[in-house]
Amino acid sequence: MREVGVLEAKTHLSSLLAAVEREGEIITITRNGRPIATLRPTRWPSRPRLSGEELVAQATALRERYSDLEAEAAEPLDLRSAMERD
Repeated sequence: MREVGVLEAKTHLSSLLAAVEREGEIITITRNGRPIATLRPTRWPSRPRLSGEELVAQATALRERYSDLEAEAAEPLDLRSAMERD
């Protein structure tokens, strides 16, 4: 979250609104260091829609990336030996 003074907000309002709209940034406007207003998006920026092939590719990549975690999670946890090692 960014804070800007009233003068800066007045001078750069268009670019501040663009940052709120594009990036979902929340900007607090201050007067004499005290917050007086907040610029925030009315709705959060949406993610680009992916095609079916792109979704499958991402899911496959994630499955491969974290496949070793599945094997570890399937093994029973032996707390005694873990405590003895520490």
